[in-house]
Amino acid sequence: MFIVNMDINKLEDILIDLGVRKLASFINENILEQLVEVGELINAPLVASIILTEGGISCLRNSKIREAIYDSFQNFNYKEFGFPDKNSISFQWGNNNKTKNYLQIFGFNNDFLNDSDKNIEQGKASIFRPLYPYQNHIRRQIFEFLSTQDRNKVMVHMPTGAGKTRTALEASSDFMRTIEEENFCVVWLAHSEELCEQATSSFIEIWEKLGNRDVEIVRLWGGRKIKGLSDKNPSFIVASFDTAYSLTVSSSDEKFDFFSEIRLRNKLLIIDEAHQSIAPTYEKAIRFLSNSSTNIVGLTATPGRHHINQDAEETSKLSNFYDNNKINIVDDEGGLLDNPIDFLTKKKVLSDVEFLAIDNLDSEITLTEKEKIYMSNHLDIPYSVLDKLGKDSARTQKIVTQIIYLINEEGLPTIVFAPSKDSAIVISTLLKLHNIKSEAVTGDTPTSVRRESISSFKKGIIDVLVNYGVLTTGFDAPNIKAVVIARPTTSVVLYSQMIGRGLRGRLMGGEDICKVINVRDNLINMPNNDQAFLFFENNWN
Repeated sequence: MFIVNMDINKLEDILIDLGVRKLASFINENILEQLVEVGELINAPLVASIILTEGGISCLRNSKIREAIYDSFQNFNYKEFGFPDKNSISFQWGNNNKTKNYLQIFGFNNDFLNDSDKNIEQGKASIFRPLYPYQNHIRRQIFEFLSTQDRNKVMVHMPTGAGKTRTALEASSDFMRTIEEENFCVVWLAHSEELCEQATSSFIEIWEKLGNRDVEIVRLWGGRKIKGLSDKNPSFIVASFDTAYSLTVSSSDEKFDFFSEIRLRNKLLIIDEAHQSIAPTYEKAIRFLSNSSTNIVGLTATPGRHHINQDAEETSKLSNFYDNNKINIVDDEGGLLDNPIDFLTKKKVLSDVEFLAIDNLDSEITLTEKEKIYMSNHLDIPYSVLDKLGKDSARTQKIVTQIIYLINEEGLPTIVFAPSKDSAIVISTLLKLHNIKSEAVTGDTPTSVRRESISSFKKGIIDVLVNYGVLTTGFDAPNIKAVVIARPTTSVVLYSQMIGRGLRGRLMGGEDICKVINVRDNLINMPNNDQAFLFFENNWN
């Protein structure tokens, strides 16, 4: 029998009691096959650990798991919690009374049912120090652009870790103070909840220091209910692209009227990760949120769209979208830089990168005709190839061995970019079996579990964060000392985003040196970090 006030460890014990055969039916058999190939014994504790790695408490949303627990503990008084028989266990999981009653059995609270930004660890912007000179020059350029009527679009090009958000928000605050109207609005668009919350909390701190009147804060992400705009005060609106796009295609008159009001009042639209601006859904949201006089400021570390050896047509479209108008990073005197990365590294804004490689990989991946066509058309690696690499046990073992060395011998908090979801779980599981504190996060990881894992990594509770497809942007952990890129790519944007996770230097709360470990099969003619930052420069006039 199990009891109330249960923690995650007791839930793990209950899963273990279900037995390895039953537990194995709840996870992807590819994960077990990979573990068998590297010689691991498949038992109930191992499989239970994998289930909790994938979903944490949210594994209980699987009705088959709930039914298995019911069968295993038939003597427990389920009726007391509103479940008279086994059929009653098969309910729709969500923020509802049935789910809440079921969670009471385990003593869990209901906080994680709300996958909004409630528990996101908010980013901090230190407004008690002035901008660094190079940032201040960019702030002035943005403000001058906003103060003229020549063109209404500009791209701001700054490396990851150089302070794009802080710089843009101060420029936006300067602009907002000059507007005499009472009920105008400024909109900040970002593509993840983490980036949305970072922008919101940073603006609040900056405006409390620099503002000249009250401003309404409007959060438009994570399924929030729409409320009307203030008629008395300006509004600073932060929206996710997903929410913005979904509202543009909504049949609700209320939502359409709300967005029409934003569009009418919008003086400034700031677009984070702006290299995505011309993607169809993004462009529709941007155009819907801006009128003919709205100023548009894009922010990116990679102002381009094409890959190595690919035609630059997409990057040219992006440049044209922003009127071929780009603000570049400058030195402390406002002079142009031949090598911005070197300048910021010497100033300790960015960490110095030590590139290493995992050698002697004998992986032999035979491409199908379909995969060859995909690579020819897209000049990037199809998921099917990534999946094959993730299933390569010899490759996985060498990656795990390298990570163990980084932790045990050098003590370097490490983020790993895995080639597939299953491989992320396998790598994290193998690390745990070697007593390395590790967690895996993927696009399928419940939001509450992902936040907890990220928070634990930032606090130093875990040493390794293995991810697939979720931490290339919107993730800021200055304690990162090593980045393992275990997935191949020919995308300059993606590669820059991955190594950018470890580039925050000592001046920005990070480290002097970050190790970047590339798996030998990863990079096909990839530029180094300095070259990657300037890769798209010739496509902007």
